[in-house]
Amino acid sequence: MIALTRAEAEQRAAAVDVAGYRIELDLTGDGDQFTSTTTITFTAHEPQTFVEVVCTELIEATLDGQPLAADPYADGRLALTGLGGTHELVVRARMDYSHDGEGLHKFTDPADGNVYLCATSSVDNAKRWFACFDQPDLKARFELRVRCPEEWTVVGNGAATRTGPGVWQLAETAPIATYLVTLVAGRYHSVLGEHDGIPLGLHVRAALADDLDRDAPDLLELTGRSLDAFHDLFEVRYPFGEYHQAFVPEFNWGAMENPGCVTFRDQMIFHSKPTEGELVQRATTVVHEMAHMWFGDLVTMRWWDDLWLNESFAEYLAHRVTTLISDMPAWADFSAARKGWGYAADRRASTHPVAGNGAADARSALEDFDGISYAKGASVLRQLSAYLGDDMFLAGLREHVRTNAYGNATFADLLSAWASQAGAGTPTGDDLERWAHNWLRSAGVDIVSVTASDDAHGFDLRRAAPLFGPPADRPHALSVRVLPDGSTRDVLLETDQLALELADVAAHQIVVPNAGDESWATVRLVDAQWALVPDVLAQTRDDTVRVVLWNALRTALADGLVAPDLAVRAVIAGMPYESDVVIGRVLRWVTDALPRFVAPGVKRDELTTSLAAAVRTGLEVAPAASSAQLTAARAWIALTADAEQLRGWTADARPVDGLHVDDELRWLALERRAALGDLSDEQIDAAYDADHSASALVHATRCRALRPDAAAKAQAWDALIDPDTALSQYQLIALADGISVPGQEKLAQPYAQRWFTDMPATARFRSGWALTGIAGPSFPSLAVEQDTLTAAEEFVARSDQPSALRRIASDEADEMRRAIAVRGLLG
Repeated sequence: MIALTRAEAEQRAAAVDVAGYRIELDLTGDGDQFTSTTTITFTAHEPQTFVEVVCTELIEATLDGQPLAADPYADGRLALTGLGGTHELVVRARMDYSHDGEGLHKFTDPADGNVYLCATSSVDNAKRWFACFDQPDLKARFELRVRCPEEWTVVGNGAATRTGPGVWQLAETAPIATYLVTLVAGRYHSVLGEHDGIPLGLHVRAALADDLDRDAPDLLELTGRSLDAFHDLFEVRYPFGEYHQAFVPEFNWGAMENPGCVTFRDQMIFHSKPTEGELVQRATTVVHEMAHMWFGDLVTMRWWDDLWLNESFAEYLAHRVTTLISDMPAWADFSAARKGWGYAADRRASTHPVAGNGAADARSALEDFDGISYAKGASVLRQLSAYLGDDMFLAGLREHVRTNAYGNATFADLLSAWASQAGAGTPTGDDLERWAHNWLRSAGVDIVSVTASDDAHGFDLRRAAPLFGPPADRPHALSVRVLPDGSTRDVLLETDQLALELADVAAHQIVVPNAGDESWATVRLVDAQWALVPDVLAQTRDDTVRVVLWNALRTALADGLVAPDLAVRAVIAGMPYESDVVIGRVLRWVTDALPRFVAPGVKRDELTTSLAAAVRTGLEVAPAASSAQLTAARAWIALTADAEQLRGWTADARPVDGLHVDDELRWLALERRAALGDLSDEQIDAAYDADHSASALVHATRCRALRPDAAAKAQAWDALIDPDTALSQYQLIALADGISVPGQEKLAQPYAQRWFTDMPATARFRSGWALTGIAGPSFPSLAVEQDTLTAAEEFVARSDQPSALRRIASDEADEMRRAIAVRGLLG
């Protein structure tokens, strides 16, 4: 398939106006194909253009009732010529269901044999299930008619009505972009509701019906409260009629903001007990997708380079609104999880500005669905709210939504909306332009550090330009705090050095910049004060500054400023005093960091053993049946080498008082046993036979790849590169996860160099998320050696390789340079 370029999109936007689509789908066949008939009404201002459609057979294509000229179809494009005025195009095609989570995805539930469909059109995938002008600024109205098995339920963007046995009509929508069109169909179990006159629906496959019934009251309440909050915030009611939320199987992303029918991965309907962190993540995801109804769906970016207008705003508003309508620690979770993700992305060579990422084509836009577009953008918007004042900030958002409703807009349009709200004592349009240049149009993360000074004041606050990206004259309004139990100062860092009058800092104290997590910056302490961090974490009770210290420690370890054993000591010291939400993120970070930064051997084993022992203590002292107990249990499973203890983690066992080993916890223990060489193929088969669910199938697949056996690794790798594999995308990701794991570096070694030849070969039959979702976890990140780094650097330099894979290799090369440097410091 040819990806639509920005230049082509601009030409086509000038050439046509699209009024509407009528899509008819015949889903009644038993095979792996369906029939799609699309009728497009449009007005042409130029004599020729094209529509996109990817099909196995183009059955019929007519323009104004006349067959198109011979052979107009090639490379997923249907050429249209002789245009002028209003036209009706009809395209009837036979198409393939996908099994990679893109286009119209088909899933057969191993639990009961039921079939489920879900259409994902973003990004560049609408053409895989209907013919279209597939770009965000050619919005149109959509109506769908669906023929399917009689027992199925159908949900989509417009209100769905069953008009006959196995026949559904979906009402015409308001104007929306093609990437937002969806369809959900199958034997779904539904819970319906209503809030403030808005019909609500929750949908899940039949095997998870009991789980949805348990979660539905909380989800419906969250949805209603969120609608109220957004109505107040935007002063525009939800604009798309009904509001359905479908939790669908084998979904690639966390969720997708299709108006009228948001789709989520169905792991968010918890089959096993969730931690507090998982509940927070689900809530913020639900609110994030609702925020898109206004920012993204009602007002849509013109092209993918303004992706941040969707994601940064939804990310910011999700955490703002979740905090407003609940007592969940949404901002703490954002700082502990999302900001760490964003900082990692912003310090790499692949960093890019928040705004205007320069996406040359639709497919490359996927590469910037990263921590910069989400976490950094949200952090910067939080600063902008403080800079403008919340009243001006919200007034500008409301003006932007009112002015551009049902249309498309750019960053310049948004700045204009804010500037229109300026008054006496508020930032002007020029002020906004400068601010936007510094924070939104310049890449990289500044380093804000405290250094010892010979002057009487004792310390200096310094600002240094990022390693990657142009130097930016970014002002940082932040607080500086002395910990523990010291003073706090608010400062504005507008120059590269600022004297701090902190003469009374004791020997046991540290000076922390950005202590209130106000700015987007890499935090550095005085060199000699890093060693004090474990003790300070054990004494400091302020949740915000603690998260700042955790993020500072992450970047300091990656940059070789602290040793891995200090990071482990800090986690052990801080763990008893940290919130469950935050410590879950911290434990995941340190568990992943140890094998990257510490070579296999005695040192790694000692650090892992000490961390596992501390986590085990936390497990045993945590309140019975608490989220903290469950978080510690999962972390201990990931760290322990005690296969004998793990054998006792069977169904319904209670390894410690109050801890119930449910399906998910049992499978995690089985996966760890598999990695330790304590699980045979026969035992894996038996475990799956006892739990014949979709999630169990993925766990069993991962168990097979995790076994420390050369044949197991070879079988997993062969499946990854097989174009005819019958495995689902989730199973393939599980295999990719299981090839290169700590303690098995020698077994994975044969695939370190093969990644650079075999993964590009899979790009012939995979693209988008289907490609990167496998290539990312299968990258040889634990082959921390110069040969791997050299291969990655050479791969990045090759313009003939897929850009998505070059991006993965570039990011992994950055991380490997850091890991090699840290390992070198350890000797």
